[in-house]
Amino acid sequence: MSGRRKDHLGEEIRKKLGLLLAREVSDPRLATVTITAVKLSKDMSIARVEFSSYRQGQDPEELAGLLNKASGFLSQSLARSIKARKTPRLSFHYDPGFDYAQEMDILLKKVSTPDE
Repeated sequence: MSGRRKDHLGEEIRKKLGLLLAREVSDPRLATVTITAVKLSKDMSIARVEFSSYRQGQDPEELAGLLNKASGFLSQSLARSIKARKTPRLSFHYDPGFDYAQEMDILLKKVSTPDE
């Protein structure tokens, strides 16, 4: 599959997973999860799903474990909603980008605020 079509399918999976997490998953710990990226393997059998959480203090490993536990349900739901011959196996990994952005924001506020 061409890179363009693979990227398009990855983006479609990202959007559908976000909707599924918002509407179908009843675990309140996953309510703050945002899917940031989906990277498909060359043969499209595996999807590396990167996620972030906007609530501080949540354990990323716990969230990844919960999402990986729910991956069967999410895969089945995805299979019904995407147009692909087969649904890739989902593997969830934490994306620390949001945490890094928050740290940078705090540092920039400290620098821009004059000390009294």
